[in-house]
Amino acid sequence: MPYWITQSLAALPAFLWVAFGVGVPWALALLPRHDWKDRLQVAAVAIIAGAAALTAWMFVLGTLGAIQAAQGHDGMLLTLPNVFAGTVVLAAAGAVIAWRRRSGNPSAGAESAPRSREEWLLWALIGAALIVRWIVISYWPFTAYDALWVYGYEGRLYSLVGYIPHTIAYYPQFLPLQYTFGQLVVGAVDDHAARAGLILLHASAVLAVYVLGSRLINRRTGVIAAAIWALYPHVGEWSRAGDLEILLANLFTLAAAFFLLAWFGERPSLRYAALAGLMLGIGMWTKPTMGAFIWGVALLGGLELLRVRFRWRDALPRIRVIFVTGAASIPFGAVWYVRNIALGHAAVDFPPDFWLTQAARS
Repeated sequence: MPYWITQSLAALPAFLWVAFGVGVPWALALLPRHDWKDRLQVAAVAIIAGAAALTAWMFVLGTLGAIQAAQGHDGMLLTLPNVFAGTVVLAAAGAVIAWRRRSGNPSAGAESAPRSREEWLLWALIGAALIVRWIVISYWPFTAYDALWVYGYEGRLYSLVGYIPHTIAYYPQFLPLQYTFGQLVVGAVDDHAARAGLILLHASAVLAVYVLGSRLINRRTGVIAAAIWALYPHVGEWSRAGDLEILLANLFTLAAAFFLLAWFGERPSLRYAALAGLMLGIGMWTKPTMGAFIWGVALLGGLELLRVRFRWRDALPRIRVIFVTGAASIPFGAVWYVRNIALGHAAVDFPPDFWLTQAARS
């Protein structure tokens, strides 16, 4: 069997453990009880929640290791035993919270009507596309400039030195720490092992589109929207790069879905608002351009004030949604930028103006 398959397969079970062993308990802990029966929604949240919990723990280890190294001690805390032990504790904590919430009303929420033949056909096409993309993702090492220069390089560096050096001060660490984890699993610097979790993040992006369409309109709309996203050739091309764009689209879509569920509900749901804030925070833990979501929330807040003619009491339910969303985004959303400021770096390092201009014209 080719080495790129063996290395990818060697790391994949560890990523599956993070996505479902850690992620599913936390998805059940976070989602409203009546949403538990929507397994696709649970899977979409679980993959992101597990990956975010993993990288949060790795960030703690990597930061403590850097402090020890600066003091002249052994800073190699980013080791597989340390990381895996943390995931076990995180999984147990999520399971305890989910178990305590097991009573409730499971009948509301997800549609239970049988799926049509057209829906099954679209899901089969989506599954086929994901299989092809897993093969392509596994085959390629890091080749795109940005992915190699920042994320691939940082993952290699952390797996070698065992901590996050204080000199690192570019984009946040969600994806680099994912790549570090894959290499810790196989015990070597290896791009194919590092990238083994990309297919799960890509699958979650497809499911996020399904969640947006199915929860805001209906299940059929969600399936069609997910198929359009999954089968769009440009999405397939970007899926193999190992850059941030598919992941960021995933987080933006989930944040939008949960925020709009909170916003347009007859009684605005603060649990959905908190979920939206969590996805916003994880997005800010991925790339600072996720901040564009904040502009959308601010616009809706302004429109709401206009709708109620600045009667604050009438606007208060939806103002609460905005407040809870913002508060829930802080733990993940702020940690990297606070760390940079504490170390004397700029809070955010954007590319040179030339590249920002090129992006704006794109």
